[in-house]
Amino acid sequence: MEMNYKIIGEGKPVVLLHGFLENHKMWLDIAESIKGFKFIIPDLLGHGETPSEDEVNTMEDQARNLILLLQDLKISQATFIGHSMGGYIAMVIARDYSSYVEKLGLYFSKTLPDSEEKKAQRLKAVQVATEHKESFVKLGVKGLFDQDNLDNLREEIKKAQDWGMETPLDGITSSLRGMREREDTTYLLEKIDYPVLIVLGEKDTAVESDYIEIIPKKENIHVHVLPCGHLGYLEKPEESKKIIEDFLLI
Repeated sequence: MEMNYKIIGEGKPVVLLHGFLENHKMWLDIAESIKGFKFIIPDLLGHGETPSEDEVNTMEDQARNLILLLQDLKISQATFIGHSMGGYIAMVIARDYSSYVEKLGLYFSKTLPDSEEKKAQRLKAVQVATEHKESFVKLGVKGLFDQDNLDNLREEIKKAQDWGMETPLDGITSSLRGMREREDTTYLLEKIDYPVLIVLGEKDTAVESDYIEIIPKKENIHVHVLPCGHLGYLEKPEESKKIIEDFLLI
């Protein structure tokens, strides 16, 4: 599978993984503003210019293709930072390809699997997206922002909605099915001894509000909570950049 990707900068490799209904563009501002690192920023399966692999793009499928990309690039170890779905994929890499991971970042993401209710919602979302892609994308993306601050985020909402509309329909449906099948990887946080970054949002409706309580309190796990929704790279770009840069410099 040919993955579309962009490389920015020189230095230690950092793989930035976008989320559902996004593409590599979401990371460009952060990658271009942090110096001293080689950022590898792919379009994940079914997103941007990377085609979907199957009717179900599992997190394992995504991880396998990323490792093949790193092998092509002759990169044997990197820091992985994933937003939302990208974080799910990063955890699979930490589980199945541990030797490739130097550091791990979950950026507005989590280690928990879908609840039974959420699994049902995913299947409903497949149906809705198939029938009304534009309204599915626009309403879904808008719902990820801080709902108390929508008037001040109109430009950011429009940008995220435009990225969502660039996602092919088969990429939307295959990713929904793939996220639905993901496993619980919370136990890995107890085992991992390299640096881990977890960034959460106070107004994030995509991550359970009490998720922070199950994160192990270990010296290698660095947790930050920002006053925003799920799309912190647009809602709190400067704070996000500083948190990520400080983590990369550990």
